[in-house]
Amino acid sequence: MFQRAADATVRIENGPSRGSGFHFIRPEIVVTNRHVIVDPTAPITAVTESGLRLNQQIVAESPPNQHDYAILRTTAAPPVRTPLQPKVILPLERGKEVIFAGFPHGVPHLLVQRAIVSGLVSADVFYLDGSVNGGNSGGPILDPTDGTIIGIVTQRRFLGAQDLARLRDAAERVRVHCQQIAGQGFVEIMGINFGAFSQLMAEGMLLIQQVLEANANTGIGIGFSVSHVAAECQRQGIVP
Repeated sequence: MFQRAADATVRIENGPSRGSGFHFIRPEIVVTNRHVIVDPTAPITAVTESGLRLNQQIVAESPPNQHDYAILRTTAAPPVRTPLQPKVILPLERGKEVIFAGFPHGVPHLLVQRAIVSGLVSADVFYLDGSVNGGNSGGPILDPTDGTIIGIVTQRRFLGAQDLARLRDAAERVRVHCQQIAGQGFVEIMGINFGAFSQLMAEGMLLIQQVLEANANTGIGIGFSVSHVAAECQRQGIVP
């Protein structure tokens, strides 16, 4: 089942964004999280563990902030891959063992891991006790008893996320302001250009925020049921 998960999972690239995805129902259909697609007008590529690059186009997507999925179609002839078949379980039972796969941190190394469903957010959203990181978004969650897909890795939970977001926003405002006033004069005290110094500090805070957010991990992830994707595939005529 671990190899089955690996054979179905891809890395999704779209502009600066990196996430995970999987072949679904048919080899040419790929599913990921909608938030992984940051620019639908830019090229979207699914990359296999072996490095095969597959160009994608969007077939359907969830509404903003709902269900968080994007259904893609490979534009060329589909490769020999393992499409996962859906199994809808609503609600999932706490304690159920699952397997999830993806490319954490956007690196080219595919990881397949065990986890359990540790709690429910709602009937179709659940907590995982697995080590979910940035880059895992959009990866499949499988039932290890039969290899079907029951959910999609959607996000990780960690303390301080809102504080880090505020730090990022404040640092970005300072950085932009310093860029806008560049060349309009400067204040220098004891040889220090405080305009340039402020911009350097803002850029440093942005780097600190990125490192802290990338490595923050409480071992808690959130998954969405595959039910919404399966229903949309039926509407689109993509059926098992």
